[in-house]
Amino acid sequence: MDEYAGKHLLVDCYGCREDSVNSSEAVMDALHKAADQIEVELQDTFFVETEEEIICTGVGDRCHICIHAYPKMNYAAADVYSFAAELKPAGAMRVFRKLFKPGRIRATSVKRGNMNAHPDMKPNTKSKSTTLHKFRNTGHHINQATKKMANYMRHKNEKRDTLGPE
Repeated sequence: MDEYAGKHLLVDCYGCREDSVNSSEAVMDALHKAADQIEVELQDTFFVETEEEIICTGVGDRCHICIHAYPKMNYAAADVYSFAAELKPAGAMRVFRKLFKPGRIRATSVKRGNMNAHPDMKPNTKSKSTTLHKFRNTGHHINQATKKMANYMRHKNEKRDTLGPE
């Protein structure tokens, strides 16, 4: 059985009410209310505000909450992470719905820290050719086809030339 030690909730709030994402105070209020909702005591909080974005982050014991707000797009992205099994980060969704009033909301939950995973496990990766690589290969194939066509035409012309005068 898999035993995960942490939970990570990623929330996208689209079409938020304008006044809920246009100030650091409003976003910081959402951060504190989300922490209260999931019963996390924040030890430190801080924010960064630029012309395009407001970032508010709160750090607690074995967890963090981070909200990125984009006032011009009426969009907020929240990140609730906990490495405590008893914590339920999904409870923060109620706060984000109530305070941001998004027209559309999308949440992704990720389990973190599988303690029963095999210690030698390797990540399951798949690689894909880049567009440039495909373009280079296409050029190579075109060159090969051109050479084949030139050889075919030369060979056909040699046969025709041996048939006699035209």
